[in-house]
Amino acid sequence: MRTVALLGIALPLAVLAASVLVVSPARAEVGRVSVHAGTAEFGPGAVPQQFTVACAPDEQLVSGGYAGVDPQLRIVASHPSDGQGNPVADRGAPRAWTVGVVNTAQAVRTLRVSVTCLAGGDSTAGVYVGTQSEPSDPSVEAVCPRGTVRTGGGYWAVWYARLGAARVDGSHPAGTQGWALDLTVPANLPARSSVTAHVVCHTGPVAAVAAEPAEFDLQQASPVCAVGAAANVCAVPQSGSGAARCPGGMVLTGGGYRIVSGGPLTGQAAVVDGPASAGGWTVSLTGTTAQDTRVRVRVEPVCLGNVFRPSESVSDLLPDGGARLNKALALAGGLLGLLLLILLAVLALRRSRNRSGPPAPGIEVVVRTARFRYRDDAYREDR
Repeated sequence: MRTVALLGIALPLAVLAASVLVVSPARAEVGRVSVHAGTAEFGPGAVPQQFTVACAPDEQLVSGGYAGVDPQLRIVASHPSDGQGNPVADRGAPRAWTVGVVNTAQAVRTLRVSVTCLAGGDSTAGVYVGTQSEPSDPSVEAVCPRGTVRTGGGYWAVWYARLGAARVDGSHPAGTQGWALDLTVPANLPARSSVTAHVVCHTGPVAAVAAEPAEFDLQQASPVCAVGAAANVCAVPQSGSGAARCPGGMVLTGGGYRIVSGGPLTGQAAVVDGPASAGGWTVSLTGTTAQDTRVRVRVEPVCLGNVFRPSESVSDLLPDGGARLNKALALAGGLLGLLLLILLAVLALRRSRNRSGPPAPGIEVVVRTARFRYRDDAYREDR
């Protein structure tokens, strides 16, 4: 009876241990945000100049951005890189953020590049890319796979010295898993021209948190008109900035922007597109419109919540190689549970054999018998 009772306790414990090994991580943390930044000074040039800022060796990249762009600077790339300025290949691991800029002015300009990283967390970063199906496509999107969480995104465009590159009018989150670019592609670009979208995805015990975007209107300046032979041609300069933040207690990892009404802008420059010191994501745009129209811009933050335990199996949290890892963990957990069960059963049997206690209490009945013979010839009467 003792053995059966012990087995009844050991079996649920073994099953629980195996299930914990398969689907439950050790103590998991989202981590704390760490922003690294560097300021570059550079002169004019006909080709893009790249500037890179890296995460620390023990950190995981989540996004990046820039600030201080002069309207005469043309940003043609803002993307996760391998630390040497090279764009990360599809499914690769990012280590830094790189910004490519063309200085069309005749003077020295400065640019501040920043990279946002997670320190002390348990998630792992990976990059997924998307390219245009056709060179003239006005948009392109990169999407995180199922089981991962989007933390930021960026892009890079092919630059031609005499023709320029496609203009990025917006770089922003799309849906719950994607990162999209809104493009203006000049007709004179070659057929091989392309723009690539990058989305940074994290694998591990993190979850996206919905956050309210912020919108702002560009402020109009006085029209600038060129007097022509037939009619005056006027352009309206516009500029403005805004910032979006995450809900209280949530972690801001990235952000982006898009023009939601009143566009398009010409001569557009995203002066700022990056994290702000106050904990928000800041965007500042400048450009011109051909007519007196209001331009509205939306800033969209990307936020993570404090989730410590995944709700899906390991294979869902680790795309591709996760299925193999999940099978290995399940096999190891099952074997460990079986060994634990056998060990407890052997111990229980040994204990039951080694223990010799007093007999059980009861009543002892002893029956004794004797044989006798009655002889009537031995009886006589005296007279």
